[in-house]
Amino acid sequence: MRKRTYITFAILSLTIFGLAFYKSSEVAFVQQTDKNSFDQLKYLDLDLVAPSPYLPDTLVNEVFDEQVSKFMKRWSIKGASIAVMKDNRLVYTQGYGFASREDKEEMETYHMMRIASASKLITAIGIMKLYEEGQLSLEDKVFGKQGILGEYKYIKDEKHLDITVKDLLNHRGGWSWRDGDFMFQPMRIKNSMKLDGPPSQDDIIEFVLQKRRLRYKPGTQYSYSNFGYMLLGKIIEKKTTYSYEQYIVEEILEPHGIHGMTLSGNYLWDRKAFESRYYDHPSAYKYGSFDGSFLSVSKPDGGKDIKTLGAAGAWIANASQLAKIMALIDPGSKGKKLLTEHSIDLMTQDEEYLAAFGWKGVNGENWWRTGTLSGSSCYMKRADNGYSYVVILNSSVWMGHRFHAYTRQFMDKNLHLIDTDESIDLFWQDKASPSILPII
Repeated sequence: MRKRTYITFAILSLTIFGLAFYKSSEVAFVQQTDKNSFDQLKYLDLDLVAPSPYLPDTLVNEVFDEQVSKFMKRWSIKGASIAVMKDNRLVYTQGYGFASREDKEEMETYHMMRIASASKLITAIGIMKLYEEGQLSLEDKVFGKQGILGEYKYIKDEKHLDITVKDLLNHRGGWSWRDGDFMFQPMRIKNSMKLDGPPSQDDIIEFVLQKRRLRYKPGTQYSYSNFGYMLLGKIIEKKTTYSYEQYIVEEILEPHGIHGMTLSGNYLWDRKAFESRYYDHPSAYKYGSFDGSFLSVSKPDGGKDIKTLGAAGAWIANASQLAKIMALIDPGSKGKKLLTEHSIDLMTQDEEYLAAFGWKGVNGENWWRTGTLSGSSCYMKRADNGYSYVVILNSSVWMGHRFHAYTRQFMDKNLHLIDTDESIDLFWQDKASPSILPII
């Protein structure tokens, strides 16, 4: 009897340990992503999957790294993640500075950060995947009885009925920044819709449809829209059996060896596994939290509702993960591709460079994507000379989105320092590894 009790206790203990281990991305393990924590897991002999390749000591480029350190010091950047590809081979990936300056936790290649509007590229890929599978047409209407999101009944301005999926992809839905960004107006929407708490995505949609008019005829005028890309996330959910995040993870990312990416939380204690802290620029003011819970918060830690931003800007990733996504949608890639060349052409071959799907802009074979939030900055570029790179920062600079020009200039100036020998491809490390993230 005693032996049976011991066995039962052992099984229960292992079960509880397993559940606690896998749920740790939501609890204590989230905030203890230092390297020592990972080292302590090695004795378990589990089949682990690393969320990013690492750079062997033999490939460390001290000259390039020194230039990065100078760049970061000049702009008061606390931490950075950089990945460089040549002909879709990952030839360099490195973390710089701190993921958490308070904890003296150094930035590693596996640390992830908010990529802000670079999330739109991921959302566009998801939509194009559904297009390839015949689950939707780019000319499908979004609203109205025959629309994909036909459940929204009351529409003040009937021009909303003319909006198509394509109009959302290339920011031609008809909304204007003269009305502000609907995704960052929680108090206005809460008061207008008489809500008890901060607005959900559905509340925001109802507000726009019931209270606002379009400034332009759909399909005619470019006007950057976070709201439009949030709607694309809702369309993905409507056309699949998944939540938006689940669809992207299970159908787009993980089948191609990209593990650990997820949507960001809003507060410091919402951080996910391997997620960095965020730092506003030194002169930034503090604000009341978006949900009214706190009178004064750092803007990256509760000032904006990142969760509700969703498909428009809520993903966290590290640089090598985004680099691999770029390689998977590059027509010149010799390996697997996420999309057909026809879909890639649709995303990048419009006559107007700002009309790209998911990308911020295209100019011939040069494609780029930016992302800006308080406390984070992301710049990714695919160039016609075979180079591609990703830079993610966990710090804001006072000039906001205009800082991307300096990031681009720095990288374009210093790429020649990196060894691009054809024998180098760090993507081979995307396999089972005894170091970081458990796979269930």
